[in-house]
Parts: sequence; C-alpha cells; structure tokens
Amino acid sequence: MKTQLLKFLAGAVMLLVLVGLVSSCKKDLSTLKGGTAVNTESQTTASRAVTYQLVWSDEFNGTGVDGSKWNIDNGNPGVNNEKEYYQAANATVSGGNLVITARQQSVGGQPYTSAKLNTSGKFSVQYGRIEARIQLPMVNGTWPAFWMLGTNINSVGWPTCGEIDIMEHVNTSSTILGTMHWNGGNGHVQYGSSINTTPGSFHVYAVQWDSQSINWYVDNTLYATGNIANNINNTGAFQLPFYIILNLAIGGDLPGNNIDNGSLPTNMLVDYVRVYKAVNSNGPPIGQTITLKGFNNQYVSGENGTAPMNCNRPTASAWEQFVVVDEGGGKVALQSMGKYVSSENGTQAITCNRTSVGAWETFTWGTNADGTITLQGSNGKYISSENGTQPMTCNRATASGWESFRVNQ
Repeated sequence: MKTQLLKFLAGAVMLLVLVGLVSSCKKDLSTLKGGTAVNTESQTTASRAVTYQLVWSDEFNGTGVDGSKWNIDNGNPGVNNEKEYYQAANATVSGGNLVITARQQSVGGQPYTSAKLNTSGKFSVQYGRIEARIQLPMVNGTWPAFWMLGTNINSVGWPTCGEIDIMEHVNTSSTILGTMHWNGGNGHVQYGSSINTTPGSFHVYAVQWDSQSINWYVDNTLYATGNIANNINNTGAFQLPFYIILNLAIGGDLPGNNIDNGSLPTNMLVDYVRVYKAVNSNGPPIGQTITLKGFNNQYVSGENGTAPMNCNRPTASAWEQFVVVDEGGGKVALQSMGKYVSSENGTQAITCNRTSVGAWETFTWGTNADGTITLQGSNGKYISSENGTQPMTCNRATASGWESFRVNQ
C-alpha cells in the first residue's frame, strides 16, 4: 500500500542476498528460532542459530482498539484513487481479533467507509521479524495491507522515507504481494515478488529484516529477498526505524474500481501483530557490521581482497569492517567489501577475496569468558592475528591471546 502513485510489482535492479529465517505460532509465543541460508525460491526454511525475542505485540484480546499502541486514521488519504473514508467506527475488537470492516456507506464525500491503524509515534522498529496472522476478505474492489513506513516520512517525504509492504492483496486473487519502495536516487523505485496462498483463511505474513536484507514470508515459506547491504541502489532508507500500518482500502489503482457492493460489508481479521528482535548475547551478531581487534590492540583488515589479511591497523575504516553472515549450524562467514574471508584451509595466509562461500569460508564463532571471540575454520584450526607481525593464518590447534579478538571495540 503506497502513500502515492500506482502499485505494481516491478523489479528494481537488485542483487539478492541468500539469507533465511522462519515463522511463528499462535497466541503464546515469546521467542522463536530463525533458519539456515536458502535461495530465493519459495521453500520452507530450516532452523538456525539465532534467537528472536518478542519485544512488542497486540494480541487483540480486549474489547476495543488499544489506543496506547495504535492511532486510527480519519478521512480519505487522497492517494491511489481510493474510495474509502477511514473512521474509528470501522475498527473493532471481537473474539480475539481486530476486525476492520469495509461498508458501502457515504461519509465525507466518499461512497465507502473502512479503517486504517498505525503505530506512528507509539512504536517503531529497526530490524527484526514483524509478523501478523490475518484473514483477508475475498471481495472484488478490496485492497487490504499490512505494511510499514519510515518514521522520518514527515521530514523527507515518500518515497525517500522507504516503505515495506509485508502483505498486500487485491480483489479475489490468490496472490499475495510483498514489495519494498524507496528513492533510488532519481525518484521512486520498487522491488518485490508474490506468492499464491488461500487469503480467505488465516495465514502468518511476515518480514525478517536486518542490515543486509529484507525477507518476505507467508507462513514458513520464503518467497522474496531484497538486498539492502552497504546502501546498494541507494537503499539506505531501510537502515532506519519504521512504523506499522494495517488497513483495508476500497477501490484504487491496484484493485480497480469494479467494487462488488453486494458482498459488503466485509471484514479483514487480524489475530495478532508481533515484533521480534534478534538476540545474540552469546552468539554471533548475525547481519551486523563489526570490527575485530587483536591482542596487539590493532584492527583486522580485509586488505580490500588484494593481499593477505593483517591485524595491524590502528583505526578502522571500510577495509576493517566485516558483515557477519549466518551459514547455519552455528557457523558464520565474514564479508568485507563484497568478498568473503577464507581460511585457505590453513595452508597459507588467510585472504578476503572469495566471491562465494564454501567450506573454507565458514567459521565456528566461539565466545571466551572475557568477552573476546575466536574463529575456528573448517580445518579445525583457529585464526591467529600473528600479533600483527605477519599476515594472519588459520593454523593454530589451540586458541590463546593471538587467537582471540574483541568485537566492536
């Protein structure tokens, strides 16, 4: 659901990041586990060593909309040629569900009424898993959506603020749309995909979002991944907080205006909305950009992939920053300047020049009692800083001072 312009599903020029995650249960979840790296074709994800902890939710177990969590819009948004007038009367809570009702009813110069809720000024999220369990109307002319906008929209406008459409559906289609919108540098661009399901039944619609990518799910199935790493294609908007929106539009550019009045009123039911944040207290900070400082108090450098790696930099700049990528089974890869660190199987100095991840590019992340970490290659040996006196290696049978690193210090 956009704040302006027509919403089609078109591809912006983007690379896809192979990152995967999982779904949820029903009303009693407080944590859940994520999934191993996957490709971007629709499939069910497996478990991974990242824990997601519930930080915000609305289970809609009360008797009305919780005003401490939601704002309710009033009026027509004046975009997309929509035909509804939003009002509080069309948002109720019943039977453990938020009920958004669309009616053929003339109010404020519009022929239909409906409801739109948002968390602006009350709750926002930057990264995590954002999900809702929703049953959608199957009525021609309806346009329900579960989506997010950047909290800075009032200062920078749309599309510069960014938009993440977790779920959109139109008319009686079996297709669910997941889309991201932003300012590509010369105006609005978008990227997304779709998946078929049974929208008239309850399903869990979710994104899992970190500094590297946005991943779209229906239930346990990943169907789209958008790359936002390193401001690729001017995607920096997606490194900032967003607020949540639920609404049921009537008519407009995407569904068209062939509205089935005989099937109104109709409802969009929301069982819950939940937000989880990644918790990695004793594990690798998946998706984060980090620095590594050795025993000699110098930073590890990827050397831009042009030379063996060293641990001799007094300050950290781009070459000294690494993205932690989950490789499943407790293993990670380290990426700098678009290339991956390789152990070289311990037969020569380590490098950061691999374009893809194989066994030599995966490491077991270990945590020491003093808060330092170790990195053990697939050869069973540990990475050593060599105290900064020569290029780094991955050939130590045990880990001591030179094989321990401080993160982000």
